[in-house]
Amino acid sequence: MRHHLRFFNLWLKKPGQLGAIFPSSKNLAAVVAAEIDPSGEGVVVELGGGTGSVTAALLHRGIPPRDLVVIEREDSLCKIIRERFPHVRVICGDACDLGHLLASEGLDHVKAIVSGLPLLSLPKQVERAIVKQCFNVLPADGFMLQFTYSPRPPMGRAIALELDLEATRSAFVLENLPPASVWIYRRRCVSVLSGHHLRKSA
Repeated sequence: MRHHLRFFNLWLKKPGQLGAIFPSSKNLAAVVAAEIDPSGEGVVVELGGGTGSVTAALLHRGIPPRDLVVIEREDSLCKIIRERFPHVRVICGDACDLGHLLASEGLDHVKAIVSGLPLLSLPKQVERAIVKQCFNVLPADGFMLQFTYSPRPPMGRAIALELDLEATRSAFVLENLPPASVWIYRRRCVSVLSGHHLRKSA
């Protein structure tokens, strides 16, 4: 409850920078974490760690603490996550600088990105910078998972078209305040090639 109140107070000060009044529920966090395969090499990057709800679910899913990196801009929230998960790497910084932040930590193999950032409420140039950074660090078959409280897709159509991204809504979670949708973005060319390979093999 203490963390919820601190999150709410921060929302009052900066409503446009936080996606919701309260942190993600355990139900939403579990649905998000279920999309991530804990096996395989590479780190999982969480953008906008908040108070650590999704972080906890990713760890419970089986992501080793050494393979989980949380990027959070707010100093007070970074402190909360570090206190809760001392073995997880927490980087206090802006997702617009994702490539530089990861490189400064010697991290060059990202397998998935989980984002709770309110992309639709950010200025278009900021949204574009964040999404481009994400797909610059992801491998060809990597994906960006974005959860949103909006009924619309969580990424602007223009940036999705520019980067040739394919969006799939994988879940809708009513047990959250407010209800949330989980979307997965992948490079469209990879999906097309994968489908072509399957047809040839069949």
